[in-house]
Amino acid sequence: MTEPRSKGGFQLGDYVEVKDRIKLFYAAHPDGRLVTGEWRISIDDDTPRVIVQAFAYRTADDPLPGQGWSWMELPGKTPYTKGSELENTETSAWGRAIGSLGIGIDKSIASQNEIDAKADAPQRPELERQVAGLVGEVERGKPPVDLELRETPDGHAWGFKLKSGRTGYQALATGPLAVQLSDAVLVEGQRVQVWGRIEMIPWDKAGKPMPPFARIAVERVQTDDWTLPREEAPSESLGLLTDEDEAAIGGGMPG
Repeated sequence: MTEPRSKGGFQLGDYVEVKDRIKLFYAAHPDGRLVTGEWRISIDDDTPRVIVQAFAYRTADDPLPGQGWSWMELPGKTPYTKGSELENTETSAWGRAIGSLGIGIDKSIASQNEIDAKADAPQRPELERQVAGLVGEVERGKPPVDLELRETPDGHAWGFKLKSGRTGYQALATGPLAVQLSDAVLVEGQRVQVWGRIEMIPWDKAGKPMPPFARIAVERVQTDDWTLPREEAPSESLGLLTDEDEAAIGGGMPG
């Protein structure tokens, strides 16, 4: 029988999945309960993260419950975490709270879930940098990316939803470029290539803070017929948007 494969220097045979820790916990403490405590969104070093606290109560009045914290960058960087960052972080926090009681651990309090989520993450630059030539189709989104030119406190703004497969990203131009693009008459379904910066946009739903979503701050747009602004295009291009690009950027925007 061969040893389980290793990831990033970790031997997976040394780790227990959170679902198995939960089974062990309730087997040892039938009256116990798992409680999610505090959760919040934090942005440090321009990197958004979701942070979750959890408690493992062995009894209803346990004076010293197990406690665990877990965090994850937004957006999630693997198919396992993308789109369910809060749920995965909460699960990991439960596992750490149970592990703090000495249940279901071997060499580390980390669970196999955490190893799967983080050790497999693509080793690539974080998003708060530059987008090189994302390709997709123009779609009318919700304001401010509804193909309508508008005046804002910071000047003109105009944008659209850049659609690639099932994934869509807000693409917003400001200033003189917004006016130029509105005059260029982009239409829905038109294929374009977009360059720009990624900005993480906070938002809330019914007064509840939600994980930030990625928006492209447009710096250049190219079609088969024209390029705006009319300068030499950047030399670097990613070409068609790949699954890896989608996983890195996220696109979990509201609406």
